Amino acid sequence: MNARGAMAQYRSVQSQGAVTDARPTRLIQLAYEHLLGQLAVARGCMERMRHKRELADVIEKGRAVAKVNGILGELSASLDLERGQDIAGNLLALYSYMMTRMTDANLHDDVRIVDEVSSLVREIKSGWDQLVETGA
Repeated sequence: MNARGAMAQYRSVQSQGAVTDARPTRLIQLAYEHLLGQLAVARGCMERMRHKRELADVIEKGRAVAKVNGILGELSASLDLERGQDIAGNLLALYSYMMTRMTDANLHDDVRIVDEVSSLVREIKSGWDQLVETGA
């Protein structure tokens, strides 16, 4: 096994351990962390494609955007609209908006849209970070 494969396997085991032992608030926090990572991947691909359009970047960008939209979809599905009321409804609308924006970013290779979505995710994540920190 090469070094890259070993590191990927290590990260996978480490991530599985973090998920297995996590409280629900920590799981959401992990989802936001993964979202930000995939947004960075998509943005990096788009930046590289400005200079030279490589098939590998096109494929990787598409995968990253699909993962972003998949995570946003899972976050949407996990909302309890009955108990969460206005907050859950607002998050649902925001997740839907971000999925639409990421589809636009993918179609037009627009890093500004990725930056907008990243900023929104960081803002929401900061609230979850506080919840995890206080042990909620």
